[in-house]
Amino acid sequence: MAWDESPTPGTVAVVGLGLMGGSLVRRLRSLDHPVRLLGVDADSVVGAAALEQGWVDRFALPGEGMAADADLVVLACPLRAALAFFQEESSRLPEHVVVTDVVGLNQPVLERAGRAGLAHRTVTAHPMCGSEESGFGAARADLYHGAPVWLSALDEASPATRRRMEAFWGEGVGADPRWTDAQDHDRTMAWVSHLPQIVSNALAGALDAAGFQPADLGPGGRDMTRLAASDPEVWTDLLEFSAPVTGTGLTSVSRALNVVADLLARRDMDRIAEFMELTRSWSGGRPAAGGSE
Repeated sequence: MAWDESPTPGTVAVVGLGLMGGSLVRRLRSLDHPVRLLGVDADSVVGAAALEQGWVDRFALPGEGMAADADLVVLACPLRAALAFFQEESSRLPEHVVVTDVVGLNQPVLERAGRAGLAHRTVTAHPMCGSEESGFGAARADLYHGAPVWLSALDEASPATRRRMEAFWGEGVGADPRWTDAQDHDRTMAWVSHLPQIVSNALAGALDAAGFQPADLGPGGRDMTRLAASDPEVWTDLLEFSAPVTGTGLTSVSRALNVVADLLARRDMDRIAEFMELTRSWSGGRPAAGGSE
């Protein structure tokens, strides 16, 4: 095994070369010590570009088994593809290979790893970074720098595997690894990540239906609709698994909006001011970016 005491193993396979996977290979390529990088992606054009530009040493399409040549596999693909990896590739992985991911929900990945017999060498990870932009062209080497990364593992994961993954995300990638319970993590993400995404989509849809264009928005409107530009392929997988909790959040937002709409209809500005002051206090009393726009 090439992964001894170093924070990074000798060979890393990154499955999915979009924003997250592309940023990871850029970061690993920038390290002082060499890391052999294997890229896997369903888009052969992306793979050819990554090879030509020197970001990866080898490229393969999904299902070709190249991940078996790695010491560490990082699943940077949509959640459904990550779950399929465990089903289709687990039997090919040598016993020393460790698996991690950046898909955004921890529990479904760990459950599938357990069913595939890989619980002892899987540590799921959720880096709290990203962009509404997507694709290999949007990747950058500093995306993970200083970002919290929530790590989870099942009881079967060995202390050595846990130490290696904490060192990889911390010393190797430059992020801030923190351990959490997978179920608690996923519930939190449904509220603080998935809910804002759908609310942003809903606001963008309402503005579009009313005939407005992005160019019409001020700074506040641009901030609130920024997430609407996110890649639907990534989000539909996540939302399918977080649907119950995210749905509860949407119901809560809907009720609040209905209350405010009723207050506006009655011109009850005192109550609206009370509502706004409560939410202003929750956010720390900071003026919103862009002021009243």
